[in-house]
Amino acid sequence: MSRYSVDLDRLQEFADRLAAFNSSAEHVAGEAEQQVAVLHSSWTGDAADAHRRYHTEWMDAVSQMREALNALRTKIASAHRDYSGTVAHNVAMWP
Repeated sequence: MSRYSVDLDRLQEFADRLAAFNSSAEHVAGEAEQQVAVLHSSWTGDAADAHRRYHTEWMDAVSQMREALNALRTKIASAHRDYSGTVAHNVAMWP
């Protein structure tokens, strides 16, 4: 039988760091979106169109990243809940 252990505090710390990063990414993306809106209020032409296309691709990638981070956080929360429940169950079995 192999030994397997989970540090629940570190698992929670990781989830918290993911949440902080996700929040920061949202803030940076929002600021970029505002700056691009200001920029494109007066910038026209082929270069502006190309920039707008690439900016849209970047924002789509940011959205995908944030969705993946949220999915990972959901999995971490589930794992934390499952491991915590297992610990509580084992402790109850062998007081």
